[in-house]
Amino acid sequence: MPATKRFKINDSVNKKRTSGMYTEVGPAVGKIIDMRVKFDKRDRPGYYLTVKWTDGRTSEHAQHMLVPAP
Repeated sequence: MPATKRFKINDSVNKKRTSGMYTEVGPAVGKIIDMRVKFDKRDRPGYYLTVKWTDGRTSEHAQHMLVPAP
């Protein structure tokens, strides 16, 4: 089943962190500033989001690593 978009530009998100047996959410909140579609070997789309964090950094993450911020 192909991936579907979960977020839009300017949505607030947190990054998931795996620490051993469970997954926790990171404390930093960021805003989505860009969205790209990358295709895998089987030509299926994957959504990659560029996030601008509150401390000024930017980073790119697959959408499955992000959760909506409260």
